[in-house]
Amino acid sequence: MASDTVLLVEGRKAAGERLAPVLDGEYDLVTARTRREALTKIEEVQPAVIVLDSRSVRFSRRRFCGTLESDGIDAPVLLLYEGNEAPEQTGARAYLRHPFSPQKLINRISWLMPAPDGEVLSRGQLSFNVKRRSVTRGERESHLTPKQAQLLELFMRHPGEILTREFLMKRVWNTDFTDDTRTLDVHIHWVREAIEEDTSSPQYLHTVRGVGYRFSIPNHAEEVQ
Repeated sequence: MASDTVLLVEGRKAAGERLAPVLDGEYDLVTARTRREALTKIEEVQPAVIVLDSRSVRFSRRRFCGTLESDGIDAPVLLLYEGNEAPEQTGARAYLRHPFSPQKLINRISWLMPAPDGEVLSRGQLSFNVKRRSVTRGERESHLTPKQAQLLELFMRHPGEILTREFLMKRVWNTDFTDDTRTLDVHIHWVREAIEEDTSSPQYLHTVRGVGYRFSIPNHAEEVQ
């Protein structure tokens, strides 16, 4: 993967509306206009981030993202959308609503870029930059404390598994003392605030009563044309 390569997928636009001039000086930019051209460029250059301008392309965004997933391509997709489109159902990793400033677009791409010598974990709509301790969910961006970041990394590396309180206390706080796990509960709450849309009804981080916690990946099944 080219660490600073961005693939911009946008259809035909008036010169003043094109995004390529905004990004060309910031990244090693590659552009595509069609689904077929985009998939070819992805195979050729292995971009770090894919920017998909939903309002200008003429193919299904969800099917495009589904193809990337089935082909094992883990580069995050940033979906640019407008109006009442439901971007969270397309399978894109993050999204940004038109209109936006050039700087906001650049900032959002930078959040998704792997840090130097770092690693980005991606599960569902979440992208977690381990080195920067930053997590993005759709349009939301959050920085985590070291302990919060350790917890989220553990959960994202063990999706679907029940991680016991004893395991988490040992790995994150390096203690076998589990008579009082209020510190763990508070940190779990903070992690949920960073990754969940509604902490009272979590989609990702679930409590397994009397045992611990399980990280699940929501299933985005609804088609968006």
